[in-house]
Amino acid sequence: MLDIAIIGAGLSGLSLADRLLEDNRHIAVFEARNRYGGRILSRSVISGSTASAFAVDLGPTWVWPDHQPRITALAERLGLGFFRQWDSGHSLYQIDARSAPTRYIDTRTHDSARRIKGGCHQLIAGLLQRLPDSILHPQHRLLQLADRDSYIDLAFDTGNGQVSLRAKQVVLALPPRLVAENIIFEPALAPKLIRAMQDIPTWMAGHAKAMLVYPEAFWRRQGYSGNALQPYPGAVLAEIYDACSERGDSAALFGFFGLPAFTRERYRDNLEALIVQQMARLFGAAAADPLQVLVQDWSAEPFTAAEQDRTPPTDHPRYGHPWLQLDHWQDKLYFCGTETAEAEGGYLEGALEASDRVFTALTLY
Repeated sequence: MLDIAIIGAGLSGLSLADRLLEDNRHIAVFEARNRYGGRILSRSVISGSTASAFAVDLGPTWVWPDHQPRITALAERLGLGFFRQWDSGHSLYQIDARSAPTRYIDTRTHDSARRIKGGCHQLIAGLLQRLPDSILHPQHRLLQLADRDSYIDLAFDTGNGQVSLRAKQVVLALPPRLVAENIIFEPALAPKLIRAMQDIPTWMAGHAKAMLVYPEAFWRRQGYSGNALQPYPGAVLAEIYDACSERGDSAALFGFFGLPAFTRERYRDNLEALIVQQMARLFGAAAADPLQVLVQDWSAEPFTAAEQDRTPPTDHPRYGHPWLQLDHWQDKLYFCGTETAEAEGGYLEGALEASDRVFTALTLY
């Protein structure tokens, strides 16, 4: 029997596992995907005159070390470095498709924002190096939890059949909506608790991100920062930013989609062409021939987005519902993950705050 089963191998679950191992707990981490990291997703691409590989972030991109002490401490512990977001040069703002974009200088949007050298997935890679393979179980989708007084029964789908095991305590390091939508509880959780989970938007789940890789950072040479805001209806990408490597020898731009999930799905086969056309209108002919276009639609990820998440919130949600910060089933069941964080919910810092809270609760018993 396990002491603690952690469900979800994103930043919150893996950082919790790292700390619990130091406390000599008999633990295991279960992940529905065949990869680790959750919403942290970096891809290696080739660019630049040296044709060197570099990582681009299709999930979280920035951290704010000046007011996010946990992510800063973790990066230092893992030997990771930060670098500034490139903002030098003219940024562009276009209020509608028929008008020419306005140029302006932006020195404040990313003033304290930093990117992680090598991509955000370096956080996950660093934690995985500290964890033994024997405790990691990918492609284990949790189906059911059953309270057996002194322990919890867990049932998983592995793709090759179901497996069951027991744990004295269980930590759900998952978005609350996915928990409410996909996991059977025996006995059933209180209806008010289920409704509270259903009402909590999953951060980033309704959004999509595009990455365009180029032979060179032509926009920098032309005096542009790469930043462009196009908030008008019908804009494929609403926000665009520089995504070059820390040395600047590899070139990429990324953007957040302005099109809602149902429209992205409708135009799925033409999205890349529409993105390239928009870039060419903004930055000229040099933008019309990218080496590679990557699209990551988080609303289409079944292990990230619930059906309600396909329409994202217009403002940053208020996270950290007090019921999800309590233990349940008499100290055997805990909720973790960035949506349960009282501070910095939705951010990487919030994932670590939730992990700290649950670690403290587990080590009290």
